[in-house]
Amino acid sequence: MKRRQTSVPTQWLVADDRIDDALWRAVRRLPRGSGVLVLYRELPKRERSRLLSKLRILAGQRRLTIVDEQEGGAARIHNLAELRRAGMANTPLLFLSPIYPTRSHHEWTAVPRLKAAGIVKLARVPVIALGGMDERRFRRIERLGFSGWAGIDAWIQNLNAVPT
Repeated sequence: MKRRQTSVPTQWLVADDRIDDALWRAVRRLPRGSGVLVLYRELPKRERSRLLSKLRILAGQRRLTIVDEQEGGAARIHNLAELRRAGMANTPLLFLSPIYPTRSHHEWTAVPRLKAAGIVKLARVPVIALGGMDERRFRRIERLGFSGWAGIDAWIQNLNAVPT
């Protein structure tokens, strides 16, 4: 996300090493104007570059926002210390997790609602809810001040029923 960009997508797909081939089908399922948070820390640089290039082409066709965590476009935070570090780095977009228990990080405890609301209020940039999220759950916590929600499973479930 560009630092001067003012509008933030409400819905986000988290693209990481776990979703491989399903990524492209999931990206095609995203509503126009959604976002994709790119992680892929484990990929070799050249392969990661190719993936980002291909993703940006598809994003241009679908009017999607692509944010690369490695390039400093966003940060995932879990507590106040990480919020402070992200603020010191002038990170323009934050993903707070986990808001709900999640399959991908089942060992993590969900951030209590009041603590999440406090972190969102202290953040000087938009905060996206992450962790066990879907549209229905976002409606329950949106009033805490979140700018949107992000997930993996919400976008890749039932992909077998979607043509590629």
